[in-house]
Amino acid sequence: MNFKYRARSSEGEIMEGWIEANDQKHALESLRSRGMIVINLNAQGGSASSGSKSKKKSSGFSWKSILQADIGAILSGGRVPIKSLMVFFRQLATMENAGLGLSSAVNMIAEQERNVTFKAVLIDVKNRLDRGSQLSQAMAQHKAFNALLVSLVEAGEEGGMLARALEEAAVLLEKQEALRSKIRSALFYPGFVMTFAVLILVFFFMFLVPKFKEVFSTLSIELPSITVIMFGMGDWFAEKWYIVAAIAVVIIGGWQFLSKNKSTRPAMDRFKLKIPVVKDLLLKSSMARSTRTLSALTSAGVPIVRSIEMAEGTAGNEAVKDGYVELRRSVVRGVSLGDAAKQAGIFPVLVSQMMRIGEETGHLDSMLERVATWYDQELDEQVKATVSLLEPMMIVFVGAIIAIIAVSIFAPITSSIVQLS
Repeated sequence: MNFKYRARSSEGEIMEGWIEANDQKHALESLRSRGMIVINLNAQGGSASSGSKSKKKSSGFSWKSILQADIGAILSGGRVPIKSLMVFFRQLATMENAGLGLSSAVNMIAEQERNVTFKAVLIDVKNRLDRGSQLSQAMAQHKAFNALLVSLVEAGEEGGMLARALEEAAVLLEKQEALRSKIRSALFYPGFVMTFAVLILVFFFMFLVPKFKEVFSTLSIELPSITVIMFGMGDWFAEKWYIVAAIAVVIIGGWQFLSKNKSTRPAMDRFKLKIPVVKDLLLKSSMARSTRTLSALTSAGVPIVRSIEMAEGTAGNEAVKDGYVELRRSVVRGVSLGDAAKQAGIFPVLVSQMMRIGEETGHLDSMLERVATWYDQELDEQVKATVSLLEPMMIVFVGAIIAIIAVSIFAPITSSIVQLS
């Protein structure tokens, strides 16, 4: 049986060729005995009949499973969960370190994958590997793998460090998901409390106010001003509730539209960076995400200009993205990375200083990783501080609403009791 291999020699040179062996295990042993580190090893078959048989056996998938995967991809909207990608890169890195061929490794992962969309993607990647494509080339054909992941794998293939690149991709995905979780946790509590307060007000005005107004109308007592105002608001809300709903829809929908529209998004992102509390969360999360991306790419051997270009896409904010665009242009003109970051204006002093130190010491990737770790820790502290600050404010806010409602209702009741006595 013939095997097509791609391996790194003891001198670090990437070599490709063919080797004949009884099976994959013997092929691996033969290449290793020559001092080679195998990057990719795919069976191509020795004859027409045996090759066809081998191909059928190695695929491990029936047409039924492929059709089911395609149908599942349509039903799921073509989305691939971040968790599935993390598990894929982590398992593939482990199998690559163990010396298992990429085609067999992808095949094994695909058999265990439960997400039908990603299963279909892995089937196609495996088939492309069997036809001689490199892993990065096979991944580039699918939207499930963004340009950042493809660049990492491509750099690993070219440098003979594929397993390390796969591990870097897994770590990068894990860190980005953890970062998103921190932001969600910071926004969940105030969002929940505000929603709860709005529901209380809607329930009060829609159901309780009319009942109390009907009861008080039968009593010959003078209502306090706060109760009169409350009843007036209740009447207006009962008649014009659709205006309130329309205003809420316009505000929320308008914010979403302006934040996502290409022409207005830059201005909105700059505006967000001026909102107290929010600006710190956004800037720190953007710096943590983009510097970690830059660190992973430079560590994998991706050229610095290309690495900066990839980091632009992970900034998550147009103002920060523009800063990376200016950074890339300055580096192309020959300006040092640290000076370019300082001139861009958007980068904090810490980032520009660490970039300068990394360039001078030749450890840019580790310096950027330290910056990302520092911003991760800062973001943790910021989230905790924000939640601890918002918690009493939300309690006071909801308590004030309940207090106003209680006073407006119980004041006339107390007044009527006094008059009767």
